[in-house]
Amino acid sequence: MDDPRLTKDGIIAEAILLLNEEGLEGVSLRKLAARLGVKAPSLYWHFADKSALMSAVMERLFDECLDAVPDHVDWQQWMRSFGSALWWRQNTIRDFGRLITTTDIDEAQLARTQARIRSRIRKLNLAEKDAMRLQSTIQALITGWSAFAHAPYAKALSRTVPFETVAMHDLEIVLAGQAMKMKKPRNRKT
Repeated sequence: MDDPRLTKDGIIAEAILLLNEEGLEGVSLRKLAARLGVKAPSLYWHFADKSALMSAVMERLFDECLDAVPDHVDWQQWMRSFGSALWWRQNTIRDFGRLITTTDIDEAQLARTQARIRSRIRKLNLAEKDAMRLQSTIQALITGWSAFAHAPYAKALSRTVPFETVAMHDLEIVLAGQAMKMKKPRNRKT
């Protein structure tokens, strides 16, 4: 019987475990292959190099965030849940901030991710253009606070800044700003 860990999904799952154990610098195809009981060239059937592997890891982690967000019609509920899911996932992955800022993604992956987001926001009571911009704003906000929470100086800063509390408070401010924008009457030319 084939080892399910040697499928693309299994390799990604094992890479996430390795990432959490050893950090981004500790992930290599050689180490990953050893954990899976194979030689590194066996992994090349699925991933051309470490960059391709880490890109797949990042896509998996983001997909898990989207999957954790319940379906909502109310855009505020969906965006709030999305922000919470991002916070949770980013704070369960070692070196997530470095992963997201150093990993390249190709156009196909970007298109897949955007399509997944669009499929999730399609039912929201918010124009797609506004929903796409808003979810990007939330990603930037949460990722920024998550980076602070994992910075080398995080322990000292956490004495005065409760990262999660502030991140969720700022998320509410962003949502309130969008709600106010939607209530403003549009200027009409006569």
